[in-house]
Amino acid sequence: MSNVIPPMTNSLGNYWKQPNPANITIDDTHAMMTRSDYELLADYSDSVPSGVYVGKMWKAVAPSGKAFLRWFGVVEGRVDMCSKNQREILIVEGFRND
Repeated sequence: MSNVIPPMTNSLGNYWKQPNPANITIDDTHAMMTRSDYELLADYSDSVPSGVYVGKMWKAVAPSGKAFLRWFGVVEGRVDMCSKNQREILIVEGFRND
């Protein structure tokens, strides 16, 4: 399980709006972020975005109301595949990841 969102280096990332991964703290179960970073995430609650590349993030809200950060990560030794990761989102007002 990866607790790091890798940088989005694919040129298609120039057209994808998302918060800076450095602003998000991730542990084994949660992703902590501010409301403003949460609002920057595209909502794909019922699907997965097209254009699979490392570092791409989005949110999904379950029927229970829990929101999840999802992102594509690196699969060691594979350049033709991405992992799909998720953590439950916790909004923390005034939070800074310094």
